[in-house]
Amino acid sequence: MAGKFVLLQEQFLIEGEWGALALEAPLRQLKTGIGAGGSTVSEAAFAALGATSVVLSPVIVEQCEAVCVEFATDDGSWTATLDVGAEHVTFLNTTTGEVHPPLPVRPMAGERAAGSFTLECLGVPAMETPRGNVTIDSVLNLLYLPQHRAGRELFGSVSAADMSLTLEVCFGLLDEASARLKAQSTAAQGRATRDATAVRKAVEERQEHGLPTSFDLDMEEERHTKAADRHAAERLKLTQELDQRYGVQTAREAAASRGLQGSSDAAATADRAQQQTTSPLERRALARQDLAAAQEAAKPRTHCPDCLQPLQGSSRPGPVCPLCGQPDPNLPARQAQRAQAVEQAMKALQSADTELREAQRAAEQAVDARRRAEREAVRLAGLASTYRAQEITPREAALLSVNSAESEAKAKLEAVRARRQELARIAELEKTAQASARQADAAKKAWAAAEGDAQEHRKQTAKQMSQIYADLVIPMAPDKIRNAVIDPKTLTPKINNRALKQLARSAGLVTIAHVAYHLMVLEAARSMPLVVLPRHQWFDSPLDGLGGGSEGERLAHAVLSVCATTAGSDAQIVLTTPQTLPAGAVGLLTTEHDSTQPLIPHARPESDLL
Repeated sequence: MAGKFVLLQEQFLIEGEWGALALEAPLRQLKTGIGAGGSTVSEAAFAALGATSVVLSPVIVEQCEAVCVEFATDDGSWTATLDVGAEHVTFLNTTTGEVHPPLPVRPMAGERAAGSFTLECLGVPAMETPRGNVTIDSVLNLLYLPQHRAGRELFGSVSAADMSLTLEVCFGLLDEASARLKAQSTAAQGRATRDATAVRKAVEERQEHGLPTSFDLDMEEERHTKAADRHAAERLKLTQELDQRYGVQTAREAAASRGLQGSSDAAATADRAQQQTTSPLERRALARQDLAAAQEAAKPRTHCPDCLQPLQGSSRPGPVCPLCGQPDPNLPARQAQRAQAVEQAMKALQSADTELREAQRAAEQAVDARRRAEREAVRLAGLASTYRAQEITPREAALLSVNSAESEAKAKLEAVRARRQELARIAELEKTAQASARQADAAKKAWAAAEGDAQEHRKQTAKQMSQIYADLVIPMAPDKIRNAVIDPKTLTPKINNRALKQLARSAGLVTIAHVAYHLMVLEAARSMPLVVLPRHQWFDSPLDGLGGGSEGERLAHAVLSVCATTAGSDAQIVLTTPQTLPAGAVGLLTTEHDSTQPLIPHARPESDLL
């Protein structure tokens, strides 16, 4: 049975000023209205003890520099001071004066958490096992019922594995050694199952390949190796042949390029030769005009240029003008000069004809050269194309085929080697599975030896807790609850043979089940020797899920009556609720708070922070 745990007071440091809230009393009621800050105070108190699952309100985060909680245990009085900004807690034993170094709320690897030290003060062992953990947050789920969980899930956001281990340890079903043995047994069984599954899956994959033996794999590996080597040799041969033919093809393509360039040069030469015939043609035309003019000038005049009538011959002695008939002594010289002009024009015409013929013959030769160059370029290009088509393209296709065949042979070879590794892997998996099975069997035997009559003890514990729970929950709503038990497997309540998830939440039964479960934890801590929980409960507005009206008031009065009856001088219950507790409750201390008189009197309202 764990010792006592009594909250004495809670203090808040705001702008250098401490404000205290008294909590010491067997039954402490903070009668709160809307805006009093009941959830703010309760969450800050458990955050100061190292809890990580609570959510601090803006009033605490933005205004408070520190939160201090004073509590008493069998070892004396303690203070836990939370530095809100640094998120570490300092513990002081006010009885002995011993101060512990600051402990982080969320520790790094290897550090001790503040919540672990709080659990030590509460007398609950903190554990980290493969099966789950016992932490300050999982234990607080049994000591603290927040407002946001009224009418909802029983243990909030804590994982099922952590909560299951916490219930077993806190209710005395397992000690620390047994809990670790059970966790090791569970983990070993899981590893053995996983290893056996891995072997089974590996064997199934091997069966898909026809269960080849090592000899079969050797033969396949040899066959695929020879095929890969053969394709590699063929690839090397084709590569060498292609290298030689690429050289020939390069030379032929160069010759074709030169032929194409020669064809282009010949075409340019032919164009220039053709252009050079233009001047001789013009000179020949001029020579013909000059010859015609000279011939015309050398012709004798036999007709009048005006009337075209024949001229009469003169009988005068000596040369006479054929036109006017007068004596013309210069006529022979002039006729000789005209004949010489005709002869010269004839010679000029012959020279122009000769030059023109030579230019035309040169142009024809240039055109013939161009045609020969074009034919040669076409021939060389055809040779290069034919050589590529006959000598290179087939070998390139064969090289691609050989490369593909070689890659396929190598892939098959790798597959065979992988399957050989698969055999080795299966052998290793079988060894691992056998070792895991042996370890699981040994862990199971160790747990069985340590367990002893744990199952019977579990049934008896669940039976005792069921009796306590029924005595508490049925009087809260006798018209709604016929029977109530604690499930020995999950250690969670069942009402009317139904789990909490199956209850009608509109009837308020889930809220009643929550309150009764926490009161049962308090009674178990008081009356059951093996329970390692402190005799403490904090209910933060637990009746919000009951609804309003006369029915809600009736249920709330019944619940509060049971709470008042359960309270005693050897335990502490803190209630933040607006309802009035029955008069004459043992150790009841009530203070009223609302928005005008909040629980933290020197804090500014949240609206002022905006």
